[in-house]
Amino acid sequence: VLHGFLRDSMAKGAKMPVDPTKPLYIIELGTGSGKFSYFMLKALEEMQAVCEFPLQKIVYVMTDFTESNFKFWRDHPSLKPYFDRGILDAAIFDAVNDEKITLWKSGVVLDVKSCDNPVCIVANYLFDTLYHDIFQVDQGVLKEGLVSTGSKHEEEPDPLEPDIIGRLDNHYKYEPIDVKYYDNEDGDEKHIENILKWYWEYFKDNEQGGSFLVPIGALRALRRLVAISNEQAIVISGDKGNNNPDHFVGLMDPHIAVHGSFSLMVNYHAIGTYFTSKGGFCLHNYQEE
Repeated sequence: VLHGFLRDSMAKGAKMPVDPTKPLYIIELGTGSGKFSYFMLKALEEMQAVCEFPLQKIVYVMTDFTESNFKFWRDHPSLKPYFDRGILDAAIFDAVNDEKITLWKSGVVLDVKSCDNPVCIVANYLFDTLYHDIFQVDQGVLKEGLVSTGSKHEEEPDPLEPDIIGRLDNHYKYEPIDVKYYDNEDGDEKHIENILKWYWEYFKDNEQGGSFLVPIGALRALRRLVAISNEQAIVISGDKGNNNPDHFVGLMDPHIAVHGSFSLMVNYHAIGTYFTSKGGFCLHNYQEE
């Protein structure tokens, strides 16, 4: 996918052209152990003979919000050659809250409109653990889901005990809202409003109604990252989720998976709608889950 993007962007008359004399940043979110990054770098090396964009101008950026992961990459012998060559860099970055990325090796700060070339954003099993908002369309009425969370035990001596996550007890209620629910999204209000409008129109005449999530944490992270390159980016993401709105038919509470932490299914249809609203496009996997 990345190779195809670079080939298209190097073509004459490309809508999103790249400059081979300027750095092209590949920013991986929630890198974790770095195994995916390592194999991606090896693939880029193997690709350089057939790629018109020069490898020495690509900077792969590993990011995570935990310092322990950052130290693990920094000291790992398999990654050191890539750091030394300057085609790999790393940063501590909270995808939902941080406004800029300060690279450890080069000292470069990636901030609003700081990149001349489009950025490539890689999100591999991250969006499912970021913030999600819950909505329903019930008898033509758009509603937000409000969650009260507690423990199934009557008492918990230590409220910070990690094992409590396995005893979560969630109660939901749904209240009517307007499609202008998101009124403070740093310029993204109309795009996220378009998502709510789309689902309201899709389910308003369906007797069974619809229940859907808006992956608002993912959308906020993508908004900040796309702004780095002046709204020019490609996002490559894989996660557990859905891309078919017919999967959301019916009134139901969201399924929360518990596995040491907890996660939800990613609504990739909503993410695609977001980029379409912004004038871009999306390509979904043919596998619907």
